[in-house]
Amino acid sequence: ELISVEQPLEENKTFGVVFRTPPEDSNGIAHVLEHSVLCGSRKYPVKEPFTELLKGSMQTFLNAMTFPDRTCYPVASCNLQDFYNLVDV
Repeated sequence: ELISVEQPLEENKTFGVVFRTPPEDSNGIAHVLEHSVLCGSRKYPVKEPFTELLKGSMQTFLNAMTFPDRTCYPVASCNLQDFYNLVDV
């Protein structure tokens, strides 16, 4: 499901990907997977892409978080090109 909300007066551009990750038990696997996703990819073959983005981006928010039933990857930037770069990662 894709939800889009436009706020024309908001300077900060925001985007988030949320996955349902309902656990079978409380072994913490969703949190482990959250960190595994942040360990690079074929397109971005660096060990810690988020760390690199924090150093070179004008982001206003960049994080990942695990809740009891979902995992979120939100990003935000006031610079449009930087925002698109963050979304691409």
